[in-house]
Amino acid sequence: MKCLPKKLSSSPRHGWLFLTLGLALCSNHVNAQMRVYSDEDDEEVIVVRNGLEFGVNVGVYRGFSSAAYFYDGTGDKELSDAGAQIWSIQDRLDQLQNQQPQHPVSGILNEFPAPSIYSFPLMQYRPSLFFGLKAAKFWNPETAIVCHFDVAQATAEGTWSLSTGLLPDQGQGNEDVLQYPIIGKEQRLNIALGYRTSILIGQGAAWTFELGGLANAVSIEEHYVVVSPRGGSGRNNPNRVDLLTVIAPGSTGSLSPASNVLTQWGLGAYAQGGVAVHFDAGGHIELNIRASRDKIRLGVEEHQGVNLAAFLTWMIPTDLGGFMQSL
Repeated sequence: MKCLPKKLSSSPRHGWLFLTLGLALCSNHVNAQMRVYSDEDDEEVIVVRNGLEFGVNVGVYRGFSSAAYFYDGTGDKELSDAGAQIWSIQDRLDQLQNQQPQHPVSGILNEFPAPSIYSFPLMQYRPSLFFGLKAAKFWNPETAIVCHFDVAQATAEGTWSLSTGLLPDQGQGNEDVLQYPIIGKEQRLNIALGYRTSILIGQGAAWTFELGGLANAVSIEEHYVVVSPRGGSGRNNPNRVDLLTVIAPGSTGSLSPASNVLTQWGLGAYAQGGVAVHFDAGGHIELNIRASRDKIRLGVEEHQGVNLAAFLTWMIPTDLGGFMQSL
């Protein structure tokens, strides 16, 4: 096909005009193509992928454990948000006994002659649901610039120990120690921008690889410990005690839990690999594993480590109506 005009004007100005129009017409007929040959009958199949595509990410996310120690209850963590504070476990329990004697936890502690913190927890993040959107600008089936917008609620958890000052029920040892959960919850937003390439496996399938930068925003949602009676049916009625509270206490000494504080940004980089499969009806399914080295900012602290995510991406077909009718 001839893309240039057959005859250019003798005027240089008009010549450049016709040349520009000719190139524009050519670009309308050029598509990124990849020729694939079937093993069975050597039939040539032309794969075309050019333009902007969108997808949905759904999977599992897990943060690195060192950042989870922000919620260990030791009381040495500081917030840069002037409207909230984080208590140590010991200070919060003392505050309940001194200012809220009617609180159920105060009643539990009053049953013990000398309650004190026995040990602080080992903290880690549990796997959490991972959800987001993906946009990709393809120039050919192998090359694209991609952008991800993903959210996850990361939950840090551990087990802290309280010495009651009593003897063990079974008479073994010299100290009665109870163990209770401690929880910290965050909302995380990840924005990733990277370069994607792929290696053909066979007709309709390819290995995919991504490299790029990643920005994360972290908002602290909740931070609390759980306290329940020593034994019997009371163990099934846990009481929540918030360690993340609004600074100003009320007239009765009660504190309000704080949330959505300290939305802070950090930067990092990510690498991602997976496999992409094309459906005859349209669209692609990708199974991906991502590792990102991020800077997580919590309060006045900064933590660096590797976060992991495994997720499925559905790249929405350009002709979504035709895809739905083919199902």
